[in-house]
Parts: sequence; structure tokens; C-alpha cells
Amino acid sequence: MDILAVACASCLAVVFGAAALGKLRGRAAFSRFAQSLTTWDLLPAGWVRPCAVIVAASEVVVLLLLLASPLAAPAGPVGFLLAAGLLLAFTAGAALMVARGVRAVCRCFGASGTPMGRLHVLRNGVLTLIAAAGVLGSSGIQAVAPAYGAVAVAGGAVVGALVTRLEDLAALFRPSLPARPEPARD
Repeated sequence: MDILAVACASCLAVVFGAAALGKLRGRAAFSRFAQSLTTWDLLPAGWVRPCAVIVAASEVVVLLLLLASPLAAPAGPVGFLLAAGLLLAFTAGAALMVARGVRAVCRCFGASGTPMGRLHVLRNGVLTLIAAAGVLGSSGIQAVAPAYGAVAVAGGAVVGALVTRLEDLAALFRPSLPARPEPARD
């Protein structure tokens, strides 16, 4: 695994860890996630709960594979491929909702109430590219010097943390609307 794969694994581990934690931190959080899938209007009603379970379980599996990748050679490429597949599905679903004008709430990381939009499509697309870069970087067996590995892990974790808070960061840079003056009262 080369330094690029280490950084990609770190980034995606943070992202998938936060996503899984946001959905699995309690019954209420999981129910909110499953309920949000009904508003996406992409799945038949009977598929919503099983799909929610599969998504959350897959996120945990990706996290575990990426964390195990330095210890078990096949775990890295398998984790990156599963991450890329999930992210492609998430990107396609978000793009379809945006194209159809569906204003469904994104519960990607649990508590957000932000409607799905172009930012989500872009975020998922970039994460898919990161997973693809991880696959390419994990194809060879190269030892990474500990100092470089630490920098790659830290850098990837910072990028992953920023991705999980992307909606909040985007809100900081959106122009605010001027306050409306209150009507005069007599």
C-alpha cells in the first residue's frame, strides 16, 4: 500500500465511520435515516428498511476493511472497491433526486436536515474518485515510512472530517439574506 492509498483509506474511514455512527448511534437515529429513504421516492415501500440496514452494514464493513488494510493485503483493495460501489450508488441516487427536483433530506451523517442537492452529488463524486485512487494505490505492496504514513493518515483524516461537515462549511460561504425590517406598530 503506497502513501496515496494510506491517505485515501484514512479519509474514507473517517467518512464511512461518521456515516455509520450517524445512522447506528441509536434506534431513533436509524429510524430517521430509514424514514428519510421514503422521501427519496427511489425505492418501493417494502424495500426501505432492508435497504437502510444494507447501507448501514455496508458502511461498517467498508470502515473495518479500510482499518484492516495495513494488516491484511486484500482488505485495502476490497474496501476501496466496496466504497467506490457504494459511493457510485449514492452519487447516482443524489443526482437522480436533484434532476427530478425531489427536496428530500440528506441523512448521510445522521442529524443533518439539509435537502439533497448538487453539493451532495459533487461530494459523493469526489469521494468516489478518492476510492478509485485508493484502489490504484493499494495494488502494489510498498512499505510506507512511518513518518510519511502518519502524515498521510492525519491528512486523510482531516479531509474526511471536512467532508463530513461540508454542508456546514458551505453554509458559511453562502451569502446571507439581509434582515427584513419589522413593520411599524402603532
